[in-house]
Amino acid sequence: MRTDEQPIEVLIAEDNSDLCAALCELILSQSDMNVAGTVARVPELLDIVTSTTAQVLILDLDLAGQSSIPALQAFRTAHPRRAIVVYSGYDPGSLGPAFASVGSCEYVTKTGDAQELLDAIRRGAQKAAGAGT
Repeated sequence: MRTDEQPIEVLIAEDNSDLCAALCELILSQSDMNVAGTVARVPELLDIVTSTTAQVLILDLDLAGQSSIPALQAFRTAHPRRAIVVYSGYDPGSLGPAFASVGSCEYVTKTGDAQELLDAIRRGAQKAAGAGT
């Protein structure tokens, strides 16, 4: 990262507090990333989605038993050029293409390694920057 570049701001939507803490730690360990905020429930995410400065949203598909698809759609509407990384334990073969059609740029399974998630965040931020967030 060049010294004049700002870090990638990441918003984490994850209801498992231990996993959310681990994601924060992982992101903060990267010199080119920062955590813009965390939310654990769909209503919280819907409240923050229009005002967030995050370039990338990491989104669990199920937040406290509620589908996060409405929040994904709201984020996409509010920020059409910002990146969404769907981060889920669901099989990507059955769900990934459906979420790509509503605007997610990446799909990473929770069983993947940390580097896969970091790479997806960076790719998403690059695409967003190229599209002119």
